[in-house]
Amino acid sequence: MIAPERTDTGGAGPDWPVLGRDTEAGYGERTLTAPDGPGLIVTGEPGVGKTRLAELLLDRCADRGLLVLRGAAADATRHIPGVGVAGLRRHDAPDWLSPGGRLRDELPHDRPVVVGIDDADHLDDASAAILADLRAVADVRLLLTAGRVTGLPAALTDRPLPRLELPSLGRAVTSELLARVLGRVDGRTADLLWRATRGNPRLLRGMLDIGLETGGLTRSHGVWSWRGRLGDEPRVRDLASTDLGTFDGPDLTALRYVALAGRLPERILVDLVGADAVAAVAGRGAVVPSGAVAVEPGARPRTVTMAHPLYRQLALAGLGQLRRRQMYRDLVRAGGRAGTRGVDIASAVWWRLEADLPRRGIGPGIAAVRALAAGDPVLAEDLAQHVPGPRGVGLRAQALMAQGRATETERLLGAVDRDAELAALRSLNLFWGLSRPADAHAEVLGARVAAGTAAGPAGDDLEIAELAVSLFTRGATRATAAGPGDRPRPASDAGPPPAAGRSRALNPLVADAATTMNAYLLTFRGQPALAADRFADGGLALPARWPAMRGSAAACHVQALVLAGRLAEATRLADRYYAEAVRRGQPVEVAVVGHARGLCAMWAGRPAEALPALREARALVDEHTPFPVRVFVSCEYAVCVATLGRPDEAYRELDRGLAGIPDDLGLRDRVEFSQIRALAHSGRLAYAADLADRLADRYLDAARLTTAVECAYFQVRLRPSTRGAARLRAAARQCDSPLFDLFADHADALAAADAPALCEVADGFAGRGYLGLAYEAAAAVTGGGRAGRDAERRLADLARRSAGPYPPWAGGPAADPLTPREREVCELAASGLTNAAIAQALNISVRTVTNLLERAYHKLGIHRRRQLPAALSRSLIPVIRE
Repeated sequence: MIAPERTDTGGAGPDWPVLGRDTEAGYGERTLTAPDGPGLIVTGEPGVGKTRLAELLLDRCADRGLLVLRGAAADATRHIPGVGVAGLRRHDAPDWLSPGGRLRDELPHDRPVVVGIDDADHLDDASAAILADLRAVADVRLLLTAGRVTGLPAALTDRPLPRLELPSLGRAVTSELLARVLGRVDGRTADLLWRATRGNPRLLRGMLDIGLETGGLTRSHGVWSWRGRLGDEPRVRDLASTDLGTFDGPDLTALRYVALAGRLPERILVDLVGADAVAAVAGRGAVVPSGAVAVEPGARPRTVTMAHPLYRQLALAGLGQLRRRQMYRDLVRAGGRAGTRGVDIASAVWWRLEADLPRRGIGPGIAAVRALAAGDPVLAEDLAQHVPGPRGVGLRAQALMAQGRATETERLLGAVDRDAELAALRSLNLFWGLSRPADAHAEVLGARVAAGTAAGPAGDDLEIAELAVSLFTRGATRATAAGPGDRPRPASDAGPPPAAGRSRALNPLVADAATTMNAYLLTFRGQPALAADRFADGGLALPARWPAMRGSAAACHVQALVLAGRLAEATRLADRYYAEAVRRGQPVEVAVVGHARGLCAMWAGRPAEALPALREARALVDEHTPFPVRVFVSCEYAVCVATLGRPDEAYRELDRGLAGIPDDLGLRDRVEFSQIRALAHSGRLAYAADLADRLADRYLDAARLTTAVECAYFQVRLRPSTRGAARLRAAARQCDSPLFDLFADHADALAAADAPALCEVADGFAGRGYLGLAYEAAAAVTGGGRAGRDAERRLADLARRSAGPYPPWAGGPAADPLTPREREVCELAASGLTNAAIAQALNISVRTVTNLLERAYHKLGIHRRRQLPAALSRSLIPVIRE
């Protein structure tokens, strides 16, 4: 890769680095500097970087001793004879003036000369003839840039030059370029900008300038994100229209057909505009293949789509209603002639509707359902406009929810009389889309009163909507989720909760919610291994229509694998889910799946590696993000920064999260557990252990077994005891995870100070990839002997494999300088208690408290009580600098 010129982060800077051009630069340099090198023509679409590459090649030629002359042509002067060569400048003599027509007399004959002409397709004929003549009398190599070779003057094409077609930047290079120019950019924004510009550097730079000036591109938690849709900004449309304005005649007509269809089989487009027009727009990069080329009977035919998504709305901007209708009729007729294979049925229905032709086959309602199932909610919304009555309202609501347009969904559903199905949709949207749990619960209750409690399709919809709220509410029902076609069952019933499949009985988006709720219930009620297996065998499948539910289900799948002890598999899956979410471009899905990637790194004992993923997820979260997603992302981010030695930032993050959660939501317990973890990582071990002890019992009382195991395990790591180990073992036996059994083994070994057992536990964790927990187990071995030597070897190996930092209770490089009793007294003093109150709480004398504090002050290097909070954290946490 060509070494970049680093620009200031936080802006798009005047000088961008040249990235991703290694192959082209190497070929160009070899061609120009070879003995008797013929020269080179660099071509490509406008803004692709031809000038930058040519400048780089000219600099390299100058460095290798060749004489370099630089010049540029312009369309405004192409008819002025000789003006092209009159503007040439020597790289080694800034004051040198080109002699124009006498240029051949000024050139040396003892070394090669490279003449670079930018935009050579605008060169005047006289200058072109002079340059062609130079190639005959001296060792002159021409380096020309041109949009199209066919536009070059004839004098420059008599002796053909090698041609280098410069492509746009790929997705990965575009992401790296954004990182070099701006700093950290979230994956969704990087992909969004790549898809909008297709890697065209000039368009990309223009987009960044517009985003920074208008506030569309904002920075949160150190990560740049584009808020809203790109096409909503008028200046973005103006930027794209600069290129689109160069199309006319059949080429523009071809673009409009593709824009109307979205995706169009190439044979239909050829039938409409002819092969030459199709070749022209494809050659200029305005349309690109979408799908496979049909090389065998039965294979899917080749389809094309707009290269730049912004082109679609611009191509249709000047299209009147009558012309639009006629073009849709043309599409229908061309499909009849060329065949509609490769056109999805929903699109075919939409063409006939817009063409105002009689309906054939399925109606718009079924077509809208199919469009939703195919992941095209925009088309589904359009089709739903043609469906009357409550069914049309429901379809439009689903399409809006699938696009993440929760406010518009509420405006639509809140204004109509709602049956049970529409009430279920509204409740789900209120809670997951607008974070209004009380209103969501009231909607379900009102619908039950109106519809009665009878079972059936409507009742099942309401059951799922109610569960989606109650699952995160304190004191909620302990019912399992209803899979489509199943009624919820009490947790006391035998057997696992039913898998979420597909059923006609449930509204499609409610079915998506049912899948996700099943995944949550299995994972967090003690059956993560079963949840992982259900995903693997198809019993649970990622929702196809609703981004928030799809992302939540994907994250739940990852977490189920993590909690089942399959961390390596979870990490691979999280990376795959993240890449897929980025392609789809929905912020909520990218955020929750990105959080899952960070979660894997945290469980692997690598918080520094987890931070970028968690920071990106946190940056994508805003007031429109559903409550559960917002809380999960915020909590793990806070714990991560606390682990890395920034407890104050963690406390602020958790306080903000807690302030926005109603008192009756069980999500407050998730925040409380994260606060406990942050306290422990900041060194307040005794206080954290007390809080974790109480919270674990509360989780057990509510039958939230998975979180109960996590919390009880955390507590016993802070304060090993036979009671804590027994509680954890009892809870683990009610679950199906082999990892939880390993947790219980660790607790037993800690409580018994069993060195061989701790070594065995460390090996068990290490073999599964949980290196941080493996280090903790090995670090707990005390004393010498064979077990001590084995533990030391394990610690050395784990230290090489894991990045740390190690938690305060694990010993190692961050070992606590205080004794347990000294730390306990210091924590109480830091919380504001007097020496007398501390003595009474611990049943020791005031003199003993005073002595313990004096020894602790000496060890911590402080002199005053008010210095204790910061000193307690500093004594244990090695701050990680990024």
